[in-house]
Amino acid sequence: MNKELIHKIIITFIIFLFAASAIGYFIFPASMLKIVGITSNTQLDFLVRTLAAALVALIPSVWAVRNKSDSPVYRSVLIGLAVYMFLSSAVDLHAYLNNIIGVASLPSISFRILLCGVLLWLLPRWSN
Repeated sequence: MNKELIHKIIITFIIFLFAASAIGYFIFPASMLKIVGITSNTQLDFLVRTLAAALVALIPSVWAVRNKSDSPVYRSVLIGLAVYMFLSSAVDLHAYLNNIIGVASLPSISFRILLCGVLLWLLPRWSN
């Protein structure tokens, strides 16, 4: 598999993850929180729906670079996605280590760190 095909698969997969997560967070916030062991309340549902709005807002920029690795914004979008994957994993790991969320979050943390690495690998080298 070449780098271009991996790029297209990873970006399409991230778009799917963002869309599926946003739908779940918008429609079923309590159920989404329950997966990682958090008991829902109206304030948490509000915050989770706010997260869903942010994920939806990211989708157009990610979609814009799905087929265009030569786009002027390509590098910035990949860096932004990698930063999101890393920081969201760090926040979740901190929550896990402080017994805020359960063990069900560990596969997600690991997977997002892996995605972060793949996104960094996909970055084109700086040209002089």
